[in-house]
Amino acid sequence: MTAETAPSPRPVRRVISYLVPVAPGSRRWGLALVLALVGPGSVPFALLMFGTQNQLLRTNYDIGAPMMLAVATGAAVVLARFRPVEAWLLVMAVFAGTVRFGDVGGWEPWPLTVPTLFALLVALFALGRDRPAWVGVLAWSGYTAAGSWVVWAVNSGRITLSYNEFVNDNPAVENLTLGALLGAFAFLVGLTVRIWRQGRSRVAEEERVAEAERQRRRLLEERTRIARELHDIVAHHMSVIAVQSSTAEYRLAGLGEEVRAEFRSIGDQARESLAEMRRLLGVLRSEDEAGSREPQPGPEALRGLAESVVRAGTPVDLAVGDLPPDLPETVALTVFRVVQEALSNVVRHAPGAHVDASVAAGDGTVVVTVVNGPPPGPVPPGQEGSGLGLVGMRERVALDGGELETGPTPDGGFRVRAVLPVRSTAEESA
Repeated sequence: MTAETAPSPRPVRRVISYLVPVAPGSRRWGLALVLALVGPGSVPFALLMFGTQNQLLRTNYDIGAPMMLAVATGAAVVLARFRPVEAWLLVMAVFAGTVRFGDVGGWEPWPLTVPTLFALLVALFALGRDRPAWVGVLAWSGYTAAGSWVVWAVNSGRITLSYNEFVNDNPAVENLTLGALLGAFAFLVGLTVRIWRQGRSRVAEEERVAEAERQRRRLLEERTRIARELHDIVAHHMSVIAVQSSTAEYRLAGLGEEVRAEFRSIGDQARESLAEMRRLLGVLRSEDEAGSREPQPGPEALRGLAESVVRAGTPVDLAVGDLPPDLPETVALTVFRVVQEALSNVVRHAPGAHVDASVAAGDGTVVVTVVNGPPPGPVPPGQEGSGLGLVGMRERVALDGGELETGPTPDGGFRVRAVLPVRSTAEESA
């Protein structure tokens, strides 16, 4: 089932995922779910901290209107899921408000109340998990500096507490030290979670790249297998044609010289096709691409190509002009392939039609033109093409930066014209 067809989570689970930062489809109770209930973004835990803070500040710390501090405490827990820096600032505001307005006369912890301590731990955990490490270290150092100032202020008498009337010890020392130690631990836990997530992300990315590589390798292996099977199938029939055409003049009596020449031409074409197919298959099988370094046909092979088409019953008038002596190999091969494909299309789709083919150079280009007239008779059935030949010609010409024009002529024939830009070897080296 794909992501597009996968059903969306139920509304109740979606609401729960907003109230508690856990995946909507999670049903099992585990460590991640338990931590989510008391971690950044947990609305139930935030409401618990709000209610507890409001009651403690009112009854145990002698703050008459603690609502703002209680709201800030609960909001810091929720905000830590999205903006941990702002959540830490809210916690420090609650800390400052307790120092400024709170008083303690008994055993209660001061100035960090229990809800404030939990909110501080949640904020530092979120900073370690979701922000760069230096941000969390800076936040912890800011809390430590503020706590150290409070300890100094109580010891110097700048802050007066009812607690001091009964006990000589400073109540902020143990309270703030405990907050610093637990805060450092919470920050380290968050940092560990961050490193663990990054590790999982890297592993997932590596697995994705490896799977893509495996898919590409399987695709290449399948293409090679198909090419080999195609070679085996076609090579068998082409070999039979080559053998039969080569031995026909010895096996069959009374053949005229024209018929013998026709059989020799068929054999030559079959052997040439076999050689070219084996060369292409060698490129597929070879890792060092040794086959691709073999000489490729160019304009010099067009005469033989035209003669083979003429022997097949399609008259061809070929004109090859003076081409640059340093014609790039890729352009030379493209010239040959365009003429070859165009003549093959004439033989298949308009057998017997007269063809005018020309290759000329001028103004930094090589122009290949192949025009055939209408077929002299009806086209045999089953000769409809797939269009892949024209697509292949267009792609080959485009690779050389040229343009290809194809289309029917007014008299019912077909015209192929390719314009290939040519740069001399000196221009390319410059």
